[in-house]
Amino acid sequence: MQDLSKVKLLARGESGVLGGVCSGLAEHYNLRKNGLRLAFIFSSLFLVIPVLLYIVLWLILPCYPSTQAMARHLRRKALHYKNSAD
Repeated sequence: MQDLSKVKLLARGESGVLGGVCSGLAEHYNLRKNGLRLAFIFSSLFLVIPVLLYIVLWLILPCYPSTQAMARHLRRKALHYKNSAD
């Protein structure tokens, strides 16, 4: 089984200002959070698509209250795949 500290899961961030989408994307892709937030704000001033994309991502991305909850979820998922493969 993989080391859980190295597993990257796309989820909403814990340090989110509004919904945590920009924070989660920045953590997953190793970007600067404030840079991504500024890019979102400036692009939303001229286009509607970033706002719609943010809402969709906020609805579909899981929100983990802690890294321990994420680790439990990944362990359950790994066990499920292991049991279904047998």
